[in-house]
Amino acid sequence: MSLEDKVGDKESKGFIKKAAKIGWKLGMAVATTALSVPLVGTLGVVVGCAFAVGGLVGNLARGKSFYDSIDSSLTIYSAVNAIIYPMVWLGDTTFPLINNATTGGKLLRGLYASIAYNAAFVGAFRGAGHLVDNYLNPKGIVNSIKKDFWKDWAVIGAMFSPFYYGAANNIAQLTMYHPWTGYNAAPTFAVGAVPVGFAHNYWFGKDKQKEIYGRSPDAQ
Repeated sequence: MSLEDKVGDKESKGFIKKAAKIGWKLGMAVATTALSVPLVGTLGVVVGCAFAVGGLVGNLARGKSFYDSIDSSLTIYSAVNAIIYPMVWLGDTTFPLINNATTGGKLLRGLYASIAYNAAFVGAFRGAGHLVDNYLNPKGIVNSIKKDFWKDWAVIGAMFSPFYYGAANNIAQLTMYHPWTGYNAAPTFAVGAVPVGFAHNYWFGKDKQKEIYGRSPDAQ
């Protein structure tokens, strides 16, 4: 096969297409990081990485290819960084509306966070993920948000409820032990993001061929 034929064959075109897609998503990761850091410091980076790593391990564990797992994790990271500031603002604005001076108030805040606040997070995350996956083209974004929305809302709300409760009740950081550095504080959402990201992709993916957004890895 000539060099010209080799470059133009289906396999080479597929490789170039995949490389271009990963390049786009790396660019989106950089762009969304640049967007979030001036607004929330490193919170978006830490939480985004935590969700992405949990999702990556979960996808690999359930048999997805390395390329598809990296592709999905880059989407997760960028989506989190794109919506982190609005979600922080929403929490800062609405959590204090519920008086948490009593145990009942604390529980009510946690319930609100797991239900209404979680719905806002899932919807915003899915919308941002659609834009990243589709080169900022909003066509079909409503369907991407709606597809399996209530399933994700219920699953994430349940798994993330202890961390929602903590964040809603002003527990912004949790102390975690790191084998190299000892005890350190980590953002509450980041602590929960790794196990929730793993569990969501490993146990609650429709099958081993579907993306987190309900599309086949080859769908555009």
